[in-house]
Amino acid sequence: MTDTPAGAPGGDSPDQVAAPAKTRRPRRERSLTESLLSIMLVLEAFVLFFVILNVAGARILPTGVAWGGGLALIALMLLTSGVVRYRWGVVLGCVLQVAIALTGLLVGLMWVVAALFIGLWIFCLYKGVTIDRRNAAYRAWLEQNPGASA
Repeated sequence: MTDTPAGAPGGDSPDQVAAPAKTRRPRRERSLTESLLSIMLVLEAFVLFFVILNVAGARILPTGVAWGGGLALIALMLLTSGVVRYRWGVVLGCVLQVAIALTGLLVGLMWVVAALFIGLWIFCLYKGVTIDRRNAAYRAWLEQNPGASA
């Protein structure tokens, strides 16, 4: 037995028995395409909030309709940003780009904003897929040539 009190360091207290450390599941590696498209959808959701303010404030639509429909579209965009890793999520994102373009029927300036967002969406989709394929080929090459570095 030691001379240290039960709660002091080095004592024989059962409180000091180290619990096994919980091992965390490694985070899923996101593709560049998924990251870029998610960022685009969240950015569009923020812009759509200001469109709601404009439509409701200018009384283009009844306030309840503007807020209800707008917030539903924002929620759909935010939910879609979480599922763009699937092909159907990307397709849903493309459909949402069309929905953003249709807001031009309410506010004319949204035709320009939608054109910019659709252009960025296409660019992010194209470049993301291109870079993801290149990275996959590079990882495959590294597996076939262990110890080699490029």
